[in-house]
Amino acid sequence: IGEEKKMNTLQGIVKSVLKYTIYFVAFVPILETLGIRVTSLLAAAGIGGLAIGFGAQNLVRDMITGFFILLEDQFQVGDYVEVAGHSGIVEDITLRVTKIKDFNGDLHIIPNGMIEKVTNKSRNNMKASVEVGISYEEDIDKAISILEKICAEMARENDKIMEGPTVLGITNFEDSKINISITAKTLPMEQWGVERELRKRIREQFDRAGIAVPYPKCVMIQKTSQDLEGKQKN
Repeated sequence: IGEEKKMNTLQGIVKSVLKYTIYFVAFVPILETLGIRVTSLLAAAGIGGLAIGFGAQNLVRDMITGFFILLEDQFQVGDYVEVAGHSGIVEDITLRVTKIKDFNGDLHIIPNGMIEKVTNKSRNNMKASVEVGISYEEDIDKAISILEKICAEMARENDKIMEGPTVLGITNFEDSKINISITAKTLPMEQWGVERELRKRIREQFDRAGIAVPYPKCVMIQKTSQDLEGKQKN
């Protein structure tokens, strides 16, 4: 997978360099055809270079930053990253821009010069965390024993889990429930799937064991006319 990511990244860069090279090579004959001598333009570049330089500062900054992103291997195509206030999967990297698609499907095209901080979430194992609530009336030891059995099964059956899952025990007391936390380490981008599978198995096993998962309840008291009359007489 790592080699595939590198190849996809290099393809984007090579494509970018070739595109700009082709533009330049094609532009020169067009100017010559129009009667504009390129050598004269290059000579004039010394005079207009300062003005052009100010206008091209952002472009130069983007390309230099893009070069160092690639040189330092900060991220690759397919990595899950957070840059310039956006998080998502890297779709493409060129010397000038980085394209990131978030989980809503939006494609963010970010000039490399705007990338000052990179958080790469695909280089190390990720944390999966599930919090389970049980009512105060339930047997805590029984609930923890069921959770430990579920975790042991998940560890054997799910190859996306690198460490755990581990039942941490009671982590919080709330108004209507006791919270028990489970944590695990997974392959990058697999933490959400592991969390969903854990929740599914926990609900199924708790239902079989008759362990109630608390949820908000609303009690309505309706007074009849007889109740109101009796209260007025008193």
